[in-house]
Amino acid sequence: MTNSKSLLYGVLLGSIIGGVSVLLSTPTSGKELRNIIRKNQKQLTASFSQIATDGQFLKEQVANSTKKSISVITDFSMDVKKSINQWKEDIQENQKSIQKELSEIENAIQNLENTVQKK
Repeated sequence: MTNSKSLLYGVLLGSIIGGVSVLLSTPTSGKELRNIIRKNQKQLTASFSQIATDGQFLKEQVANSTKKSISVITDFSMDVKKSINQWKEDIQENQKSIQKELSEIENAIQNLENTVQKK
């Protein structure tokens, strides 16, 4: 209990001393200080207003960019699908040719194996 009283007295005494020292060391009068505070308040209000306006503009820009990005990505994916399908068609003839050649090679190997086994 005495520790909490001592702490309370210390905080109270420190607050009073701090308040008095601020009042005595202030370089401007109370009237000038109030004018400065009002001026700063107006500037601060204007700054917050500008930040809100900029935030709204940024929000709109992000929404527009998102819409455009969706369109671009959709178009791109369709182009890629078309390109892949065209590529599949283009290589189909070569694929058949390669399969035919592989079949011929397999037959030749089989013939060689049969010839070697006979000897």
